[in-house]
Amino acid sequence: MPFPGRLPPGERFAVVDIGSNSVRLVVFEKVSRSPLVQFNEKALCGLGRTVRSTGRLAEDSVAKALASIARFRILCAEMDVRHARVVATAAARDAENGSDFLARVEELMDVKPELLSGEREAELSALGVVCGLHEPDGVAGDLGGGSLELVSLKNERIGEGTSLKLGGLTLMDEAGGSLKKAEKIVRETLENSPVMRLVKGRPFYGVGGTFRALARLHIGQRAYPLQVMHGYVIPVRDAVEFVKLVERVNADTLDSIAS
Repeated sequence: MPFPGRLPPGERFAVVDIGSNSVRLVVFEKVSRSPLVQFNEKALCGLGRTVRSTGRLAEDSVAKALASIARFRILCAEMDVRHARVVATAAARDAENGSDFLARVEELMDVKPELLSGEREAELSALGVVCGLHEPDGVAGDLGGGSLELVSLKNERIGEGTSLKLGGLTLMDEAGGSLKKAEKIVRETLENSPVMRLVKGRPFYGVGGTFRALARLHIGQRAYPLQVMHGYVIPVRDAVEFVKLVERVNADTLDSIAS
């Protein structure tokens, strides 16, 4: 029997997000514009780490992802989740064996996964910003393991958008671990993107784990008293100096800043 004042468990809604770097389960109290998160778990699987060079999802990454998704199914059953949606992004979209992987996901979850196009992924990222912030006006950028989505926002309306193969794992794979080569790829790709002309002089809304990690680092560096990433603002001048710092220091130093 549910506690007084709580929604019946049958209204819970789950989303399984199969990304290029991680798979995540989020359970919401119900479907709404600003849904209340009741449970959130992710597992780092690196599905997209070899797609650029081999064209395929690595078998060890597939095994990790499927094991995590099997766990998600059990968790959903324990939480009496009766409605679930499974979405997959760049890694499954670009890999030769992506459809085979998604067929195995469907067997585990008993839900047909939705393979998002780059354009649809960009649109959903922008909708997340619209739902989570008051009247966003600028450009939303969702940086994942396999791709970067850029979408223009104006008066809560979604404008022009694009999906670029500039995710962290994709870049690492294509550049062979060379930071200099990765920087060249990024510059050339962004210069050729029509959405970039919409960015200049406008607010940028960072979406995804990479931007959350950068926000967490900036909070640690500035000794900001609130450990809340959502809605955290970094001024442009601060952002440029901070990114240069991140580029210079090693992982241990970054860990010490974050803590």
